[in-house]
Amino acid sequence: MKYFKELIKDYKVSKEKQLTEECLNTEIKGISYNSRLIKKNYLFTAIKGLKDDGHKYIENAVKNKAVIIIYDNAADKNLIKEFKRKYNKVYFIAVKNPRECLAYISAKFFDEPTKKINTIAITGTNGKTTTTYLLKSVLEASKYKTALIGTIKNMIGKSEIKTNLTTPESIDLENIFYKSLKKEVSHIVMESSSQALAMNRCDYLNYDTAIFTNITEDHLDYHKDMQSYLKAKLKLFSLLKESSKKKKLAIINIDTNNFNQIYNYIKKLGIKIVTYGINENADYYGKVISLNSKNTEYEFYAKGKFISKVKLSMLGRFNILNSLSVLAYICEYKLDIEKSIKAMRKVQVAGRFEIVTKEKHPFIAAVDYSHTPDSLENILIEARKLNPNRVITVFGCGGDRDRKKRPIMAQIAEKYSDIIILTADNQRTENINQIMNDIEKGFKNNNYKKIIDRKEAIFEAVKEAKKNDIVIIAGKGHETYQIFPDKTIHFDDREEAKEALKKYYPNI
Repeated sequence: MKYFKELIKDYKVSKEKQLTEECLNTEIKGISYNSRLIKKNYLFTAIKGLKDDGHKYIENAVKNKAVIIIYDNAADKNLIKEFKRKYNKVYFIAVKNPRECLAYISAKFFDEPTKKINTIAITGTNGKTTTTYLLKSVLEASKYKTALIGTIKNMIGKSEIKTNLTTPESIDLENIFYKSLKKEVSHIVMESSSQALAMNRCDYLNYDTAIFTNITEDHLDYHKDMQSYLKAKLKLFSLLKESSKKKKLAIINIDTNNFNQIYNYIKKLGIKIVTYGINENADYYGKVISLNSKNTEYEFYAKGKFISKVKLSMLGRFNILNSLSVLAYICEYKLDIEKSIKAMRKVQVAGRFEIVTKEKHPFIAAVDYSHTPDSLENILIEARKLNPNRVITVFGCGGDRDRKKRPIMAQIAEKYSDIIILTADNQRTENINQIMNDIEKGFKNNNYKKIIDRKEAIFEAVKEAKKNDIVIIAGKGHETYQIFPDKTIHFDDREEAKEALKKYYPNI
């Protein structure tokens, strides 16, 4: 419990006269942006989202005994005036940006736990999830208790916390950090999505390290253009600059698009930068030894000096890059290299080039989360490097998302695949025919099948596969659901692929 004056101290509200002595001395037992979670003596922050507006739920929050309402000073003035008249014992505080205010008061409510925890954030279009898992494994190998926040799940040590966002809202983040501190966690590894950064969810966290994996086209339904998308990601480094930590480190992929722009932006902030890549100009680089269907191996060099050979169970060149960012971290923070390399070798990430076939099957079938043009191209290029007889690709595009990438993904699938099966992804509220039409505009030839039902599409791919083929089931990866306009059902590409394998190969 806190007094409101402890939460709002030094924060600039729209009108100072709102902060009366009685308001400042109000006891706050909790904070929420969800009116259904409001209890007696809670503070409610009305947030305008992409599809809904929290200002509509102010009355619900008051009825649930909220004592302070934070609202947008651009909100409907007549609506707010009516609420103030009707609920004159509740304090209404106008701010310029309720999301940013929520992040500020959330940090204060939980006593800024990231000041006491090593906080490492990863941003980029692809590779964030794998990088967090690799980092978690090496930190735990060095006996550090670690929390993880990301796409697949959130964890404090071995305990899992459910969320439906890659990067949770600021109040939820601070709550996780607070619980982590109570459980003696020393390091937090987190994904920082571009939308979370743009929506102020990551504000007022005290970062030690920020890793930039890459940037390619994605989320343009939200950001509108690539420069806005890049700007959102670069905000992470501005937040790193504002951190209270003494040592601040930026780790960047030297081969990413827009590298010079990224590098110069961070350099102006005065933050130490190190680079990584499969490029001898990087501070930390790798030389590929082998890429095959069993493992990945490369030589690791630090500042031009050979350090060790590295083997990964995860396949593909992109996973070399993910692991190199972690090795850069290990060297900069002087963790045990050999222990770390050994720990990384054991890491497997759900739905990331996850092979579902057994050794006795005559072909390889893998499930991958690749749902952007770049990630689809990466996975198909890696599949090609394994010298298959044919590449069979199953993919679709999600509804209510960036339409521009749909024909681009079709072009990529056509370029690198011998057989394409076009199917549904998470349709959401969009018309499935519209999604299919958008994708099909990218095909030059008719060497694809269209099977809307995703289960049927997966079964068809497995049935079609012959000796030495590779089947890539792309788009959903670790997800265990399928979203339709009127319902969400359980659906797991890995389960469906294994069922298909049982049907067509019952004796394996």
